[in-house]
Amino acid sequence: MLSVPPTIYLEYKNLAKTDNIAEIQKDLIVQFIKILKKDDNIIIENSTRQKLGNEKDINYIARCIQCNIEIGHEYEINASSIHKTKNTFINQYVFDIRNEKNQKTSWQLELAEKKLIYYISAKNNLLPNYILTEKDIEISSCYTDELKCSPKNYFSNKLDAQSNLNKVTNKRTNNTIRQGKEIDILTLSQEILVHSGEKIKIIYSPTDNLTIQTYGKSLTNGGLGETIRVQINNWFDNSSVLHPTGIIEGTVVAPGEVKYAVKQ
Repeated sequence: MLSVPPTIYLEYKNLAKTDNIAEIQKDLIVQFIKILKKDDNIIIENSTRQKLGNEKDINYIARCIQCNIEIGHEYEINASSIHKTKNTFINQYVFDIRNEKNQKTSWQLELAEKKLIYYISAKNNLLPNYILTEKDIEISSCYTDELKCSPKNYFSNKLDAQSNLNKVTNKRTNNTIRQGKEIDILTLSQEILVHSGEKIKIIYSPTDNLTIQTYGKSLTNGGLGETIRVQINNWFDNSSVLHPTGIIEGTVVAPGEVKYAVKQ
């Protein structure tokens, strides 16, 4: 069974206002894409909207930055002159075209693949030092050709984005995140293992052969290795000094667990 060849749906931007010049520009852009794809038989159709069809189909937007030509000449692209620079979702190309007199003109063209992508965003305005929960986050989407579409961490489908929500929840914000903006996991503090107000286990080892275990209430949030305040009752350290306030400090070592160390 023969496979259906992919189709490129192409939308043009910033073409010449004169129709006959614009048509020549379109022909050269099609020629350019066939050179990029290394396939003269690829199907390219004009389009101004997202198409759904073969999963291999591509939606491109070609934007002329500098696409000068003169009427009355035939042009071809010098494939060896193509130079590409990339900016997030947009590739920018500089290359030469030549006419039948071998006269050279430099072109500059932007080519963006238009596709829907997904990312994790803030459902509400979030302040610094805020612990994220499921109610604070949501999945947002945008088309890659939109100027404001520039998430650092994005997913090609919504299911992949949803499966990564747990990498954001229970983390602490380090700066303000506005509603609708991306939540970049690299800007968050480590996972919170102990939450303020919850019952936690406290471990105290005055000697190598003796471990004392009790329970208390955390007074602050804490991640792995962080020192937090804990409220307990009738706690003695190895100097037999009672902490009458029932408040000590401990190091978070595991979820819901801290280790008390005597201050020297």
